[in-house]
Amino acid sequence: MPKALSILFGAFFTAASSWALGRMFLKRVQARFAREEEHLFAYMCGSALLSLLVFLIAATHLLYDATLLTSGIVILAAAWRDGAFKRKSEETLPALPPLWKWVFWPVYTVFAMVCFIVAMSPEMSPDGSSYHLSIIARYYRSHGLVQITTNMYASLSQGLEMLFLNAWAFGRHSAAALVHCSFLLTLPLLLLRFGQRKDLPGVGAAAGIFVMCSPVVIIDGTSAYNDVAVACILFAIFYLCELDAPPLLIGVMGGFAYAVKYTAFLGGAYAAARYALKRRWRDIAVFCIPASALVLPWILRNWIFYQNPFAPLMNRWFPNPFVHLSFEQDYVEQMRSYIGLNSYWEIPLDLTLHGRLLGGFLGPLFLLAPLGLLALRKPLGRRVVLAALLFASTYATNIGTRFLIPALPFVSLAIAMAMPAQVLPVLAVAHAVLGFPDMPSVTYNKEPGWRVAKIPLRQALRIESEDSWLGRKSAGYRIIRMVDQATPPGAVIYAFSQFPDSYTDREVATSFLSARNQKLTDYLQVPLYPDFRPSAKLEFKIPRQRLTAVRVVQTADPKPSEPQSQDVWSIAEFRIFDQRRELPRSQSWRLRANPNPWDVQMAFDNWPLTRWRSWARIRPGMFVEVDMGRAEYVDLVRLEASFDQWGVKLRLEGRDEQGRWKELSPEAVLSNAAPPIALRKAATEELKRDGITHLLVTEENFNWQDFRDNAPLWNICEVGQVDGARLYRLE
Repeated sequence: MPKALSILFGAFFTAASSWALGRMFLKRVQARFAREEEHLFAYMCGSALLSLLVFLIAATHLLYDATLLTSGIVILAAAWRDGAFKRKSEETLPALPPLWKWVFWPVYTVFAMVCFIVAMSPEMSPDGSSYHLSIIARYYRSHGLVQITTNMYASLSQGLEMLFLNAWAFGRHSAAALVHCSFLLTLPLLLLRFGQRKDLPGVGAAAGIFVMCSPVVIIDGTSAYNDVAVACILFAIFYLCELDAPPLLIGVMGGFAYAVKYTAFLGGAYAAARYALKRRWRDIAVFCIPASALVLPWILRNWIFYQNPFAPLMNRWFPNPFVHLSFEQDYVEQMRSYIGLNSYWEIPLDLTLHGRLLGGFLGPLFLLAPLGLLALRKPLGRRVVLAALLFASTYATNIGTRFLIPALPFVSLAIAMAMPAQVLPVLAVAHAVLGFPDMPSVTYNKEPGWRVAKIPLRQALRIESEDSWLGRKSAGYRIIRMVDQATPPGAVIYAFSQFPDSYTDREVATSFLSARNQKLTDYLQVPLYPDFRPSAKLEFKIPRQRLTAVRVVQTADPKPSEPQSQDVWSIAEFRIFDQRRELPRSQSWRLRANPNPWDVQMAFDNWPLTRWRSWARIRPGMFVEVDMGRAEYVDLVRLEASFDQWGVKLRLEGRDEQGRWKELSPEAVLSNAAPPIALRKAATEELKRDGITHLLVTEENFNWQDFRDNAPLWNICEVGQVDGARLYRLE
């Protein structure tokens, strides 16, 4: 089948299956909509049900093309038999005024065609071509859900990715992007129909154009992301609550919101709160049944695979060996302050006009957002503004522009409600013109951020092949192609940077994307950073006495504003002596650590490269403990450690033969130790033990020259090079 046809089949087959499921479901719950609304809500709730179905198929490891094809055919056949293709509502919404017919539909049609073409072109978005699609590609190759320990994003809820997976089976990357695009095309129609339903047709039509023609919405909605889908789902929940739709239907949408993105749980919370305010407790109970059916699968999957129902977050409450707490702490802080952003006062202009710092821009129209507060004059306006504030409240956790998209439909409605009716058509047309590719760079922004710059028709139709287009446009794609050519099937590549690994069947372990990868990074950095090497010796000298256990406790409690608060405690070796004789380590020893008990053996392995790390910022009460199983004479405890932890303060405690713990020494004596040699080769050996076969280094990575200049010392051999990236085989 020609590539373009397979893409279209994958996307349309998924969309048709969703719509058919939704039509049957709406009939069962006796939901009543106007003719203009019923198909939109059928698609929305059907998407939730199809997502759950694909999850169940993947969870039972029945994920094959034949299974997905058969299930879709059965759904369509059942819908046909159920009369879904013929049944029409008798109710109709008030007609759209002639002026708005001539404004909305031409703009919608033009932008829908543009978005469709862009989505059908080869997928090259940063996150879409990497984790959104690489994870489902892994599921597809494994014929079901599998535990992925090299990518923390694999533990996020993946409700939309399940729809991507259904389309991927037949059309790969672009079919998945088209599935997301379907929500982009649905959202303006929902806004339009909502305006008609509320006897505000111009407001709904204008709001639909405001959202659809926003540059960041266009590029996000035509990529294999999920932000526009979240916006569509949240607005559908709001719409359904305004209609007082059956709680079973609202529950499906509320559960789907969480399944698509954690932060969208606010959609379900919003619906439940509306029921609670009206004391409709029975409706809350009914709402929770379908919502739980869509939420619990992801919670259970994470509990089974990652020991944390809300992975990769909340690791303080659910400690696990898959995501380090220190990473979560660093990640949260980084998402609140992007590189290049000097002041939060820069955010409004970058959000609306520039997009260079925050990854995309909304368009100058949204400088009028404060005027949306004028909508508070009316009850509906107050509900719209409240929803906007609620769904924008998560923006503080990540200040990238696209993370405001879920609130954008409500902001657009508020602006439209605040504007005089005569002004709205002018604003809508002007916004559409300024949002068309690539008008921002022609009119008001010479170097705009992430957006659609051109309409890639030849590439969408595959007149120019995917490989040719991506090979010209994406350095990451060229690197991944080099990796494919230079490695055998089954190779596992460690990389310092993220690459579009959805275009390869090799597993790529990116340095920061999981606890496992961070440990691999630490192995490689110990030879490169002098402060990471075990060249510090901390000794606790105590009167000779019989002890059954000893432990070292971290006592420092720096203020969050102090640099020391960022320190992570580590121990390369933990040694116990009696009269200059090291007590031999025994299998009867019981080792404990808090936090990170999973790696405590690293402090007792006689291997200078490896070190136990707390992988959490220092706080009082952290400890490493050795229970020797019997009483032993002890007069010295020595820690071999690194110097990258200046804020750490330690004391030694011991347990006597009566089982009583007591302080043995309030602090250690610090001295320098000779750094070990041959650490580079040792690092390579550790990577090999963990299953890594190749190392990918680019000229943007710290000290990349060391790998090139000291390849024999690392025991690696270069097997490929392109665009400043070098691939090494571990010998």
